[in-house]
Amino acid sequence: MTDAEKTGFRQEYRRRRRELPALERAAQSAALTDGALKLLAERKQQAENTGQPWHGRVASVMSYGAEPDTGQLHARLAAEGVEVYVPVSLPQRQLGWVRWFPSVAMERSAVAPIEEPVGERFGVELMSRVDVVFVPAQAVDPAGYRMGQGGGYYDRFLAQLSEPTPLTVAVVYTHELVERVPRDEMDRPTDAVLTPEGLHWSVRTEH
Repeated sequence: MTDAEKTGFRQEYRRRRRELPALERAAQSAALTDGALKLLAERKQQAENTGQPWHGRVASVMSYGAEPDTGQLHARLAAEGVEVYVPVSLPQRQLGWVRWFPSVAMERSAVAPIEEPVGERFGVELMSRVDVVFVPAQAVDPAGYRMGQGGGYYDRFLAQLSEPTPLTVAVVYTHELVERVPRDEMDRPTDAVLTPEGLHWSVRTEH
């Protein structure tokens, strides 16, 4: 697939996301929140049953625009004592991570037109102490390959993960789980996909 075709694919799914009615977006976001909380409860129980470490930390994007709303998920996790870390944009299209909590101060990013939390910034090494990373996507396929915004931030981040790695989960609306997403050698898949209907393990993933 050419760059122009990839751009067209991305634009099409951006358009479909924007055109999803607000009430439908809210209903699907609520279902995604419930699914994420269910997944975390199951992973915690599994860790306790097997003696594996459970850190009580989650990394998740702060949604904006027509993206699936993560605000309620973050609030519920914080209320339950789970530490929530959200990405901040760094130079050279890298991601850092800052602790989020309901009263955290926000400021304009130095490298992107968004508001980001103020606080200590962590690098990818934090992920060895994180249980689950919820990854944004415009669309994703059953193998876990995703179409992002086009900046490559998350593909670089996923490529930098090393053992022990957190579970990586792409989060999308129902229509955004598609047969196949265009990909190239830079793209990195997630371990699973979360839709309002539930969790879908990536077809190549053992769990």
